[in-house]
Amino acid sequence: MSWENGSMARPVNADAQATQTRILTTAYDLFASRGMDGASIRDIAKGAGVSLAMVHHYFGSKQGLYEACIGAMLKELGGLRSELESDLARGELPPQTVLAEGIRSGFRYARQHRTAVRLLQRSLVDTGELDTKVREENLLPFIDMIADVLSSLTGRPARMLRLPVQSTVFLIVRFAITSEREIAALAGEVGTVTKPRKDMSAPLTAVEDHLVDAALRLVGLSVPDVS
Repeated sequence: MSWENGSMARPVNADAQATQTRILTTAYDLFASRGMDGASIRDIAKGAGVSLAMVHHYFGSKQGLYEACIGAMLKELGGLRSELESDLARGELPPQTVLAEGIRSGFRYARQHRTAVRLLQRSLVDTGELDTKVREENLLPFIDMIADVLSSLTGRPARMLRLPVQSTVFLIVRFAITSEREIAALAGEVGTVTKPRKDMSAPLTAVEDHLVDAALRLVGLSVPDVS
């Protein structure tokens, strides 16, 4: 253990971890905003403040770096599945309440992890379909899980609920990655197209209410009368 200027020297592996994290964070943001083809290794290296050789040293190739970002994204969004499973498992509540709580918590979680959600959808924008691994190992099992739970709550066959569940996911994702200014405008707020709104509680609540209403109708549950 060495000391310099009266303080302990920073471990080499700590510097390596920090460098890898910086590269991964930069790539994560660029892949989410530009896609796999639009984000170059050169731009990623520049954004992370490292050389091209350093990126290749840690991740091997652009594909390797992209796959590392996908892995980090799936880990980040893994908490959403846990939250929804917890909400949907509350069988003592009416189905409408269980689904409504799941929708609200899912939307809030997705809003807090917008970059991850954007990266999740990036290949869909670029190629018309999700990354194969994401679709087969994560999305479809996730859809099946929710459809099975809703089937037990509603008595409808799970196979008839898969598309409604997928449509609900699409709606949540669409509003989750939308800017605050656009959400305010879509919620009917006046004068927000060119000027950001400081208090977003009312527009976001309006979106949540809309998502709950749409989800209930899609899966065939009655919408509570709020009149």
